Amino acid sequence: MARPARGRKDVEIEYEYVDDLGQVVRREREKLGLSQAELAALVKTKETIIKKIEHGEFNPPLDLVKRLEKVLKTPLLQVSVEETPVKKTPPPETTYTLEDLFKKQQSQR
Repeated sequence: MARPARGRKDVEIEYEYVDDLGQVVRREREKLGLSQAELAALVKTKETIIKKIEHGEFNPPLDLVKRLEKVLKTPLLQVSVEETPVKKTPPPETTYTLEDLFKKQQSQR
């Protein structure tokens, strides 16, 4: 699961990787005729990272997946939205000091 993104106060947005992320990366890389080394250079990472992603041995950080999406021109993330209930706090109770009570009592006379 990737890190949460910015959203409304009552909604937490999270990104999830597509199913079979590694297979999708490999398929799209091969469609473009790129080697693992060439893809790694385009997304500014190491070839070993690309190999590990394709073999399902590494869950890349969000920024790397977004770079892969841009180069491969395919979605690799899904938005997962969970609504959290907003807790409404009751208004503070009015409190009175002894002086307030005394003044109120005086005004009623």
